[in-house]
Amino acid sequence: MRVHRSFIVSLDHIESISKNVIHIGTQQIAVGDLYKEQFTEFMSRWTS
Repeated sequence: MRVHRSFIVSLDHIESISKNVIHIGTQQIAVGDLYKEQFTEFMSRWTS
């Protein structure tokens, strides 16, 4: 899923999410403003 103009992440590799930052291993990837609403909506459906 695209979460930033520069990043596409595999949802299977996400270890944790805090506010607008995705943690994958030692990497921290910020969720871009353009993708924030779509990402949070998807995650709320995916985790339910």
